[in-house]
Amino acid sequence: MTFWDDNATPAGVFNVGDMYDEYTARQAVFIIEQLDVTDGLLVDLGCGIGRLSDAVLGRLRDVDAVIGVDPSWPMLDKADRRLGSTRFIPWYTLTPGRLAGGVHGAWCVLTFQHLPDDTVQEHLADLFEILKPGARLVTQWVTHGEEGPMSYPRLPNMIYDWHREAGFRRCRGISDDWVTRYADNWAWFTAEKPA
Repeated sequence: MTFWDDNATPAGVFNVGDMYDEYTARQAVFIIEQLDVTDGLLVDLGCGIGRLSDAVLGRLRDVDAVIGVDPSWPMLDKADRRLGSTRFIPWYTLTPGRLAGGVHGAWCVLTFQHLPDDTVQEHLADLFEILKPGARLVTQWVTHGEEGPMSYPRLPNMIYDWHREAGFRRCRGISDDWVTRYADNWAWFTAEKPA
């Protein structure tokens, strides 16, 4: 946790200013297109300092709220100070009962690649539970590279299997635009909770 807490500071790697702005804007448009939603409640799992939450909310004026979820208190504090109109909550409070069936769409970007298998599977199950029937989930993954304590590459068939085991259907990998080709070891998936 120290890594994430340390990087919530002004000198941290997630506060690089304009370097990520264009890419974050493209990610936001991509996520909105994949979610196919214009209003309701959205969840950003692994929100960090709120960069993507802010970009999505700025483009969807009719959304009730974006709830940013992260395990790092300093990240959440930084996000909250930057974006007062977005709700940010600690990771452990994302209990399915709290939001069960009430979320219109969710995404998880630059997060699952840092978590072990069992934790990812738990979060996919939680995300399935909080989504409304027919709602979509957008996720970003790392598919190859060196495995380490902060890097867990997953093969696409494993990603498909985990989505299906959580209950999702219509899971598909996407690799047809500049966002999804940002890095050669990134993969993007969308999945849907059955209506």
